[in-house]
Amino acid sequence: MDESVRVALGLGLNARANIVIPDRTHVGRVHRLLNRYSTRLSVRVLSSLADGDASLDAIDELLVELDAVPHEVHLIAGTSGFRVSYRLPNGRILMVKHLRPLRLPETCAGCRFNNDTDCQEGYYGVRLYRDTTGTLQVGVCIQRMDLCLPVDEFLNSGLPEEIRKLRDREFQELVP
Repeated sequence: MDESVRVALGLGLNARANIVIPDRTHVGRVHRLLNRYSTRLSVRVLSSLADGDASLDAIDELLVELDAVPHEVHLIAGTSGFRVSYRLPNGRILMVKHLRPLRLPETCAGCRFNNDTDCQEGYYGVRLYRDTTGTLQVGVCIQRMDLCLPVDEFLNSGLPEEIRKLRDREFQELVP
């Protein structure tokens, strides 16, 4: 990662570092990144789903150590991920990614993983994969690869409309 960041910044590009914090022993990694690189490096902290409360506690500890103040909430209608930006005393911004329990109303309804233990990420958004034959597949679930469809089949299925309806409903609920 260090080499990638150095090259990007050396070329005058902005760079982003995503860091998963499983527990308190990883808090120092974020401090080192913030101290080592200019504000042109955007740092985003993510919790570890596998480590649960230990990860969330470590992120809280990091925010306290940095004297971070919540600045903005970035929420995209129709996806489970959202980010909170925190302003540090030196003006730098630190992003923390969170998940909220969002499900596709039809596709997820009867799924055996549709519970808080087996499906922590929920519906995150569409993802594009390439299978072993080189065919592009669209996925809507990181737990259920059997739901992947070739692009043309996806576009002709009911999934795009289900996703659009979810996004539109959430957007209406979020807009004051």
